Amino acid sequence: MSTVYLVGAGPGDPKLLTRRAYELITSAEIVVYDALVSPRIIELIPPTTRLYNVGKRYGAHSMKQAEINALLVALASEGASKIVRLKGGDPFVFAHGGEEMNVLREAGIRYEIVPGITAGLAAPAYFDIPVTHRAVSRSFTCLTAHSESGELPAFDWQALAKLGGTLIFYMGVRQIASISQALIEAGCSAATPAALVSRGTTPQQALLARTLGEFTDPEEDFTAYTPALFVIGEVIRLSEGRTSRPLAGKKVIVTRARHQASSLQEALESEGAEALLLPTIELSSNEAINAEVATHLSQLARYGWIFFTSPNAVEFFFAALHRAGLDARALSPCRIASLGPMTTAALEAQGIKPDFMPSEYHAKAFAREFVEQVSAAHDKPLLLPASALAHDDLAHLLQEAGYRCERLPLYTNSPIHYEAEELRATLASADYLTACSSSAVHHLVELLEQYQLTDLLRELPIAVLGEQTAGAVRSYGLEPQLIAPQATIPSLVGALIECLG
Repeated sequence: MSTVYLVGAGPGDPKLLTRRAYELITSAEIVVYDALVSPRIIELIPPTTRLYNVGKRYGAHSMKQAEINALLVALASEGASKIVRLKGGDPFVFAHGGEEMNVLREAGIRYEIVPGITAGLAAPAYFDIPVTHRAVSRSFTCLTAHSESGELPAFDWQALAKLGGTLIFYMGVRQIASISQALIEAGCSAATPAALVSRGTTPQQALLARTLGEFTDPEEDFTAYTPALFVIGEVIRLSEGRTSRPLAGKKVIVTRARHQASSLQEALESEGAEALLLPTIELSSNEAINAEVATHLSQLARYGWIFFTSPNAVEFFFAALHRAGLDARALSPCRIASLGPMTTAALEAQGIKPDFMPSEYHAKAFAREFVEQVSAAHDKPLLLPASALAHDDLAHLLQEAGYRCERLPLYTNSPIHYEAEELRATLASADYLTACSSSAVHHLVELLEQYQLTDLLRELPIAVLGEQTAGAVRSYGLEPQLIAPQATIPSLVGALIECLG
């Protein structure tokens, strides 16, 4: 039996999704979504899910409400067991959820309502505006400024003016001057605080705070703020006019491989930044590499130590181990060395605690401290799993110290292609570029050289994760403006906050 779930996606920030909403959108067979659902939330939906974008943005509807109602009934009749109707905010707050519920009920289709956080509460909160406050506002009223005729709804404006709490108008960007004038004529003071809260809870959020009287110019165009709420009341005085997130309004480029980018992207966005994804490399293995890896895995007892120099090396090594029907116990004859905290975290996720990690996270310190601090026998070779394109610096340094090293190519780094205009637009709009590996730097520069765009890097501050990546930046005559104190994502984000916040 088909069930249609009317699900609220919240105001935009993916972290404000309810647990139930996340469960449904990641397991549904079909998702029908509105234009106001955040792209970051759409990204959470599995690629095998059938998606229907039905629009529903003021002035640019891709489907009328009656057509959406008919679509839901038609999809349910096909027999899909789980259909999600995904709406921005809450399905029952100015989102036609009640209409769709009635249509489903009349058609005998099973449905479930999944509430979401409405923008009227969340968006002001992200600017430290409480919709109620014991001292200045004991009520809040949510209203829609949109009507089918396009005119201002026929509210009892005198009653609203006397209410004394917080007024929150949805879909009112084209009616700002009319709303302000109507309230003033009904008795509100022109000095009453008012604010447009645009794209609340997203990295693009903005606040335009004035008095009610300053919003009465009918010639002023506020459509650039769409979608936005118009909030009126004394609670606005409690805001300092900015979000409490230190990276709000900043655009930061993330060059990590796509499958790794999420951790840095989420960390940046949780601090208010807009993360611009520009992965420069794609990691993959092939049959030739897999065959060589399988040979080494069958001979692990030959090695005294295994040196892991990146989380990628850990990921591909253990993936190969599992393909061979083995697990972490296969490493028991060997001792394990890790280059730094991120690699160590990747190992610990596999149940492995490394025996050695240097105090500085680059090849020279790795080799020097290993030779100085570890009494490792020279009769067994050292295994260095890495990218097929990895530099041999560590292997050479260890060989100079008398160790036999065998490199194990686990994966290849393939460059990702971009058009020149896409690169130019992304780099020109950013406040910072981040790089977490030398290969990301090399591939980015090679890509920019193809289009003669390398000058864009000279104008863009670069933040890197560790001295090894900093060295890659310097090899092109550039100087990173910021090097994370520790080679970890939290350290990199913390350094950006200190610099940009």
